Formats: sequence, C-alpha cells, structure tokens
Amino acid sequence: MDRNNCLIRLERKEDYAEVENLVRESFWNVYRPGCMEHYVLHVLEMILRL
Repeated sequence: MDRNNCLIRLERKEDYAEVENLVRESFWNVYRPGCMEHYVLHVLEMILRL
C-alpha cells in the first residue's frame, strides 16, 4: 500500500467483520496463546449498536 494514498475514515457497519478479522490476525499469539482483542472489539461494537 502506498502511504500517500490512504484514506482515514470512521468504521462502518459493513466493516465490522473485516476489522475483527484484521485485529485477530494481528494479535494472534502475540501476548498470550490465542487472542482476546478481537472479542473485546466485538463487544464494544455490540454496545455501540444499542
């Protein structure tokens, strides 16, 4: 990806699953076996939908 061609925007509902997958893959086995960060993100997204 070209650093000069980036768009920063708010996350949309259709992005939720892709973002969860990105977070899970990024943190898998980094701090402990497996990953909890994507689950925390999932719970936050559920709260924001209320």
